[in-house]
Amino acid sequence: MKKADPEIGDLVVCTVKDIRDFGAVCNLDEYGNKEGYIHISEVSSGWIKYIRDYVREGQRIVCKVLDANPARGRFDLSLRRVNDHQKREKLKEWKNEQRAEKILSNLSVQFPEKFDKNVAVEMMEEKFGSLADALDLAAVEPDQFLSELGNEGWASIIVTYAKENLKPPTAELRGVIKLRSSSGDGIEVIKKALQAGEMEGIEISYIGAPQYRIVSRAEDPKIAEDNMRKSGEIIISYLKKHGGIGEGPVKE
Repeated sequence: MKKADPEIGDLVVCTVKDIRDFGAVCNLDEYGNKEGYIHISEVSSGWIKYIRDYVREGQRIVCKVLDANPARGRFDLSLRRVNDHQKREKLKEWKNEQRAEKILSNLSVQFPEKFDKNVAVEMMEEKFGSLADALDLAAVEPDQFLSELGNEGWASIIVTYAKENLKPPTAELRGVIKLRSSSGDGIEVIKKALQAGEMEGIEISYIGAPQYRIVSRAEDPKIAEDNMRKSGEIIISYLKKHGGIGEGPVKE
């Protein structure tokens, strides 16, 4: 079942609410908009002159929980202790949960007499840990999904929807791209180039300079290959515009 409060060490999705001289107040988006605080020393490594050079009001970020005191409503957060891969994975997980919850909301509107969203969310989180994982199971293993939920009538509605609309990716392609930049802010340029290449079904991770891995997942192998090629072209194009060079991606 979903936790009422984040715990020390958890990664949390936040929206920056208020910038102050010595830190930033954030809403904890996954926890009923409870608030957390990032001290300026945990915004970024090194000396910070203007905190707004690193975070701004309304920005969605991923932080690590350093200290948690739910009784006092206090959660101390760190932005600098979350790497790019952790950020991407956490945001992906959060977006999947948001999508799953929207699907359940829509089903409750379509079947108001048969589907109670609150009951469905509570039982699915208790049985499967996350709504997104539950919907994936409903699409791939409907009998197991129904059995876990005691064959509730609303569970059959979810299975019907999942089988018709939630086809999981069946093809995975891996490639390596090499990126170099000799400019003074080369690391930042490469980082932004990689961000430009992010798209649905694409996962990018660091191997070791100058190599980065691109994993492309899609329902069809040809689509996975095309998406990897497009992602690589976008990355290298961005890099070249900012004085860098790139090669690949080459399939592993």
